[in-house]
Amino acid sequence: MDNQLDMKVLRAIHILSTSGSVTKAAEILQVTPGAVSYLINKARKSTGSALFFRTRSGMKPNTLALELSQRYQNINQDYNVDGSALSPGGRAIVLSTPSILELLLTITLLNNENEQTQLAFCRPSDTDSERLARLRNKEIDIDVGSRLPVDNSIIQLKLFTCDVGILVRKGHTTIKPPFTLDDWHQNRHAIWSRGMHFISDDVEQTQHFRALFEKRDIAFVASSSLNLITLCAFSNLVILVPTTIGKKTLNILPVQLLEAPPELQMRYECYLHYHHSFSSDHYFQQLLIRLQTFLQN
Repeated sequence: MDNQLDMKVLRAIHILSTSGSVTKAAEILQVTPGAVSYLINKARKSTGSALFFRTRSGMKPNTLALELSQRYQNINQDYNVDGSALSPGGRAIVLSTPSILELLLTITLLNNENEQTQLAFCRPSDTDSERLARLRNKEIDIDVGSRLPVDNSIIQLKLFTCDVGILVRKGHTTIKPPFTLDDWHQNRHAIWSRGMHFISDDVEQTQHFRALFEKRDIAFVASSSLNLITLCAFSNLVILVPTTIGKKTLNILPVQLLEAPPELQMRYECYLHYHHSFSSDHYFQQLLIRLQTFLQN
């Protein structure tokens, strides 16, 4: 159904409707013609309509495409009722990030009276290839998470590197600092279904960690990182978290962050990815600086 179309798709329909050419639309959107075709085909599958037909003078929109183009314009006007630029192209910036970071970022933005950034959060993709495709096709503007494979159209920016810590609820019935390997083996664990890429420069340390990692008694697997940490806060389950994220949850949930024992000490790297066409956009670059500042403090 057409009500499932997001702003990226609606914008592509609008630009193609006004330009009449996939090539011209790609130039305006600063993507490849293939990316425009991808978004239009996505809309066709959702609506069950061809949307455009070829003529000697270019691509012509049908009635539904014109309606969707008008919908995009109406929504875009709503975003800019005060005349200010909200983001590149005068629209909300679409950010894909684990749900716990979505919550933490939202709280920070709400507590900042001077913050005028409009962010539209979306569910992270399950695979690296899907994450890259959404960035290349500009379905999303910013992807936050583990490092993606190198892609000529995508810029990578390291947000932070931190240790791995142990998160448990306050008042845990059996675990008292310091956290030990006995605690690791004697308690049940909850894990995130997407997983996290923990790293170390020491091969032997990595092997020890992997062996202990695979011997956990796993009670639950959560698809949402926010649900995972919330579950930890209200049960006796144990989870591994990047300490940067763990520290920020201490003020919003009844949890405690413990240092991992030597055998479990690893590192986590978090990256921000975006399309190279935003490199010269001042507004966008200022937003990246604010995101870096938030996650590094």
